[in-house]
Amino acid sequence: MTRRFRLEAATRRGEQIAKQYGFERFPIEPTTIAEAENIHIQAKPSDQKGVSGGIIFSGENVGIFYATDIDNDGFQRFTIGHELGHYFLEGHPEEITKIAPMHISRAGFSQGKDFIELEADHFSAGLLMPSRLVKKELLGRPVGLEGILTLAQQAKCSVTAAAIRAAQCSPYPVAIVVSNGDEISYGFLSDTFKSLGKFRNFPRKGDKLPVGTTKDFNETPDNVLRARQACGETTFLDWFDGDKAIELDEEVIGLGSYGYTLTVFSSDNLPDDPDNDEEDEEEARLMDSWTPKFARGR
Repeated sequence: MTRRFRLEAATRRGEQIAKQYGFERFPIEPTTIAEAENIHIQAKPSDQKGVSGGIIFSGENVGIFYATDIDNDGFQRFTIGHELGHYFLEGHPEEITKIAPMHISRAGFSQGKDFIELEADHFSAGLLMPSRLVKKELLGRPVGLEGILTLAQQAKCSVTAAAIRAAQCSPYPVAIVVSNGDEISYGFLSDTFKSLGKFRNFPRKGDKLPVGTTKDFNETPDNVLRARQACGETTFLDWFDGDKAIELDEEVIGLGSYGYTLTVFSSDNLPDDPDNDEEDEEEARLMDSWTPKFARGR
């Protein structure tokens, strides 16, 4: 089984669990699912820092704890969903208990993580944001940061998780980059964005930010702390060293006490997803009637 297939399978498993427990609309409540499984949930004191959460397997008993030093309900809910991934995903309890009964996690998409951590992240994204609900929420919303923020609010999820899920489910090419200071922390490009052309620079941890809106934004730390926003223009060539100078909207938001910045790339000049024809009749009809709105010109 390929790496990508396993991550997609983890996302689908999260969606299945949400449906199994009767959640047909936002928000999905991970604590309700944990309680139904007799899993004890415990918040860590806010002065205890360093990890986002963890899971404990003790005989027949299972417990989940999560950090509160980052005052972000969406991040905490994602962490609980991540730990539920370790509980529900095949092989995870066995893999964890081979080492110790307690497993410490750092939930949240990033590069360089253990694979079971990535699987748990994808499970949490599917659990809290099932694709069908995400697609319905995105219908009629502006393509880009505004739609992502609305999705995060409705799903009660972190902005970064909502951004990645929106890129996965949107029929329009979208790319996101999370950065800190003058360096990239990680990036995510939708399949449709990758198909725009050849590019030599996939955004990776440690890469320097190019000159432009995001770099300028990050030079003022207060922008990040106060979750300010900025919008500029860039090109496929400038950011991704691509073979085409496609114009892109570069929308930026600070992620508050989390300490990072999210940048969203989209454009009204980008083609939609040809696989959209495979949607079921209801979604196809809604998609056909959706006139997308973009950030340019605001």
